[in-house]
Amino acid sequence: MYEIYDRRNMAKLDVLVWPAKVLETKSDEVASFDDELKQFVKDMHETMDSANGIGLAANQVGVAKRVLTMYIPWVQQDEQDEEKRYWHDQRYTFINPRIVKKQGKISWQEGCLSFPQIFEFVDRAAEVWVEAQDENGETFEVHADGLFSVCLQHEIDHIDGIVFINRMSRLKSTIVRKKMVRRGSLNTK
Repeated sequence: MYEIYDRRNMAKLDVLVWPAKVLETKSDEVASFDDELKQFVKDMHETMDSANGIGLAANQVGVAKRVLTMYIPWVQQDEQDEEKRYWHDQRYTFINPRIVKKQGKISWQEGCLSFPQIFEFVDRAAEVWVEAQDENGETFEVHADGLFSVCLQHEIDHIDGIVFINRMSRLKSTIVRKKMVRRGSLNTK
């Protein structure tokens, strides 16, 4: 089911870049919580880390399954930075996640591993409550705010087949699409 790479040769997976079709495809629920899934989750975490990302959805590595990994390190550069929260420096795996409640509004500058070097402000809910399963199939719920909330919504969008340019204004989205197409055509020459 998850065999899109040879595990003997690599643990890191290839992060797909838009306009790869799977990025805009709604992902299927995970039904089997087996060793293969556990290895895939480990490989996703390693891939996310090596790409310096804070979140990764399975369809970003070519697997249309409802699996997310997240790790948001806490870095304080000055006194005005966000204070350390419980979710900083914690590894998370969300399988079959769903948002059960949203509250408030926030605008946050987002980036995406599937849109290299693109950063734009996106409007999101300020807080979300998410129910999911871990890699063992155990159900849990988190209440997320700040960057944790933004990242969760961004990654859940991915597995719903929604890329972050779909959350931008039509003008910004068009500009980003043109940049990505231009980059793609330049990279193929």
